[in-house]
Amino acid sequence: MTPHSTASLGRDLAADFFRLQKTVDYRASPSVQPRGPSGPLASQSASACEFVAYNALGNRIAAISREHVANMSATSSVIRIWNPERADAKYATVVRSGPQGGGHTGAVSCVAWDPTSSERLVSCSREDGMVRLWDVRLNRGLAAYRVTSFLSQGPTMVRYSPDGRWVFGIAEDRIIVLHRETLQPIAGFESGFDVLDKANSDGHVICARISFSSNVIAVGLSSGRVKFFHFDTSTGVIKVDSQDPSQPAPLAVIQAHVADITCLEFSPRGKYMAIGSEDSLVSIWDLHDLVCVRTISKISHRVSCVSFSFDGAFLAIAYGERDPIEIIHVDTGEDIYKIPQSFHFHVPSLEWHPSQYWLAYAGDPTGMKILCNTGNK
Repeated sequence: MTPHSTASLGRDLAADFFRLQKTVDYRASPSVQPRGPSGPLASQSASACEFVAYNALGNRIAAISREHVANMSATSSVIRIWNPERADAKYATVVRSGPQGGGHTGAVSCVAWDPTSSERLVSCSREDGMVRLWDVRLNRGLAAYRVTSFLSQGPTMVRYSPDGRWVFGIAEDRIIVLHRETLQPIAGFESGFDVLDKANSDGHVICARISFSSNVIAVGLSSGRVKFFHFDTSTGVIKVDSQDPSQPAPLAVIQAHVADITCLEFSPRGKYMAIGSEDSLVSIWDLHDLVCVRTISKISHRVSCVSFSFDGAFLAIAYGERDPIEIIHVDTGEDIYKIPQSFHFHVPSLEWHPSQYWLAYAGDPTGMKILCNTGNK
């Protein structure tokens, strides 16, 4: 059965619904087992999952893992493409992302799917400074760009624009904009757009997202601020200050938190933005009026990542320590469900399925996990 769009779940039914779901393990090495209820964790594992991302159809999910190289003590980043319906590793494929496959020579930082193609994937590595485009179906690279040709550090994040025309990356407090087909930068902006106002103590860029409903980029900063910028979908150019063309002109700036912004996410319908911080808080903002409508404080640890469900009704929150993932009802802030763990691990990445209440998450030292209501085999 392939997942199909699900009707929105009412708050009164949500707790029982999620309680009846199962957590499915997606292990590259089925024989690997955690050693005891509380450790040791990723340092002892053969496949520590670090990042997950669904494609637009939800029939593929990419997972970045740090895996041991055979007959060596070293580890290497592996991008593995899973079918969410098949937890058996024999149904997964490995993107030839390592140096022997003509791919990354350093750890892979992030991957993102082209929203207009279920088989096209972009990846980046801060270590080797590269952004690479892949055809997953053919398992081959299509294009590559070395960000360190112009900057001293490689990108930590990549995202597509909602129309799939542009690839956005963050490197050295700059937003890099690349063409989707060639991964070449916009002429005249090879070194990207510096979004920091040095005089206002912006700190440095931590994360960025593209709006689902319009041509807006939100950038989270270590100062606790979030800046919003307009970009032209036809050219990929971020709107700049008329007085200083070298400086992007923010549409708005909000002081969302008092500590580093660690993650932010637009709701699928563009109504809200969820912002997580080092201060252990998640704030939910109404994007029409740019006001905070709700603050969620459950655990006194940094917020690691957040993700809205496909209908925007629920928010999954993971924290920087070994705490359970929480599912929150967005409109009320009510704590709906905590995902049980047989042993605890830090969750660095999570994402909801684009049309189902299936939540994929990384961090388990044995591989990716998905909370879902299916009998995967």
